[in-house]
Amino acid sequence: MQDIMFADIRVVESASTAEGSAPRVVRVSGRISAFDSTDTLSAEPFSGYAKGQLLDAVVLDGGHGLDPKARKVQLSVRPSALRKDVPADDIADPPISSAADVSVGQVVRGFVKSITEVGCFVSLGRSMVARVLISELSDEYVRDVKGVFAAGTFVTGIVTSVDAATNRVGLSLRLSRVGATSGPNGEKRRRLDQISVGESLRGTVTRIEDYGVFVRPDDAFATGLCYVREIADSEGPVDPKALYEIGDRVLAKVLKVDVASDRLALGLKSSYFAVSQSSDSDRENDSASDNSAGDSGDETEESHASDSDDSGGSDDEDAGNISSDNGMEVDDSTANPALAVAGGFRWGDEDADADAAATTAAGGAQAGSDGDASDHEEDREARGTSKKSGRQSKMQRLAHDVTAELSEMAPRSANDFERLVMGSPNSSFVWIQFMTFYLGQSEVAQARQVAERALKTISPREEQEKMNVWMALLNLEHRFGSSDALDAVLKRAIQFMNPKHVYLQMASVHERAGQFSDAERMHKLAVAKFPGSCKVWVLFGLLYLKQTKVSESRDLLARALRSLPDRKHVKAISQFAQMEFKHGEPERGRTVFEGVLASFPKRVDLWSVYLDMEISAAARAASADAATTRRWAPVRGLFERVIAMKLSSKKVKFFFKKWLKFEKDHGSEATVEHVKQRAREYVGSLAV
Repeated sequence: MQDIMFADIRVVESASTAEGSAPRVVRVSGRISAFDSTDTLSAEPFSGYAKGQLLDAVVLDGGHGLDPKARKVQLSVRPSALRKDVPADDIADPPISSAADVSVGQVVRGFVKSITEVGCFVSLGRSMVARVLISELSDEYVRDVKGVFAAGTFVTGIVTSVDAATNRVGLSLRLSRVGATSGPNGEKRRRLDQISVGESLRGTVTRIEDYGVFVRPDDAFATGLCYVREIADSEGPVDPKALYEIGDRVLAKVLKVDVASDRLALGLKSSYFAVSQSSDSDRENDSASDNSAGDSGDETEESHASDSDDSGGSDDEDAGNISSDNGMEVDDSTANPALAVAGGFRWGDEDADADAAATTAAGGAQAGSDGDASDHEEDREARGTSKKSGRQSKMQRLAHDVTAELSEMAPRSANDFERLVMGSPNSSFVWIQFMTFYLGQSEVAQARQVAERALKTISPREEQEKMNVWMALLNLEHRFGSSDALDAVLKRAIQFMNPKHVYLQMASVHERAGQFSDAERMHKLAVAKFPGSCKVWVLFGLLYLKQTKVSESRDLLARALRSLPDRKHVKAISQFAQMEFKHGEPERGRTVFEGVLASFPKRVDLWSVYLDMEISAAARAASADAATTRRWAPVRGLFERVIAMKLSSKKVKFFFKKWLKFEKDHGSEATVEHVKQRAREYVGSLAV
């Protein structure tokens, strides 16, 4: 940038000689500063001038006048200096010769004169220089001043201090203070006073210190600081430099805005974002609970009418609630090269989950509950079931949030995972993904270390999270370790977690690997240690049926009835009958259901499960279209039998709705009309 322009001037003077006065021409050098070239400064103030161009100029005060010895003058070509009629509004940048010509808050423009380690100096006029401290150079953190500004750079700033006595002016070049609304690249940005406490900001880490992390929001001028105590939910010490790197993208919560001190406090704890998400889930679940108080409650109360009988202990859990740990799915075709981990960890076995879903409805079947419950009791159970499902939905949403965060953040290094586990120390999902990362690099030992760290870090209150990590470690040792290492981890897991769950999950691991003898051994240990649990007997029988060991499964039912308390007999019989429908002989399942219904004819839950099993069996049967009517005949016969029983109107309504839905799915218009006619007849019989 050219800041001075020179011009030759010829001045005519009168000189005294012996002959008298005579004119004389004197050559004088004229100097024009960039600040005297125009009334509106720009980065190239002399771009409109050329060498040899004739100019009109004004000699300014403060030069050497017209002293022939000096032969130098200061000139101005400002339109406002040449003409006195120029309006003040047309003078964007008035001349500044001293501190008295500016005031605090005035926006001025100038050129960077020099740079120091603590800031720079900006020329505002021919003889006026303002000082800019390093903290006022930019809204972003500036480590190297020379990397941001160079001598001669045209800048815009705001006056922050004026000392007329010493002729000193303080200047700020921060865009937020100047009043800009966009960043250097034209992106829209907000000032600090436009940011609200509680909002979430996306930004970039610009600086990392021992006391915290500096984050530059994408849509704001200010740079925020997140102190160490606000980085993670962990109770232990946090090292910001180990968790973040300059340039990392983060999501931060605004904790405090101090406009007077020009400070923005941020928080990076994952709990800040989970709270708002969970509160939204609570409101949605409350709304869903209110809406489900109608007809859907009828079906819920019937299918779970006897759940309260088994609420006394953990041994009474339904087989349908089991979620086997699928662990780490690794390609067996490779030996020692990189371990290909497909899709991370899955906690549910597809077959087992399908079986579980089918047996859930009969999970609450208990002996001695064949009487009709009051409507008040049924409504209360329906509301309890709705609240329980709401809590489960909330946990699923939170788990989905962690998954979405991992997907968005896309961790690619150990440091990325370290940051995630520090932010969510009690999330087994994050820890297990960390293990998967190391397994993908054939670092089995590192994956073991991550699992051990997770077991020490996760809070003892988070039993399910710890259980997930234990099962991941068991899967790891089963796939990559020795039998001794697997036995050692199994013994430790039994000491710290629910032994029954550990045995069942380990049996599932062996079963998926095709090691049926080992799976049978785990089931035998489970039934020997927990003979009063219906779940262990049911899953053991399911293993036999999947291996087509039908006689062993039926013998196991007889053993179970000798070991289980009387109140669990109906539950065990109904679930073994369901397994016969799915994996054994459907006719055997019908025999078992008919036998138990003969003893408990008014157990609505048993009738409902029996109907579901018959519908599923008929749907799976492969027959010609001509045999369709005969295929559904047993199902229709069951519906006719159940509605003919002396049940409460509410329960009969439940079966009519179930029958009508069945006919709409598998019947014809005639069969649908038949169900409606039977319902009208039933209503008419009540009015008599």
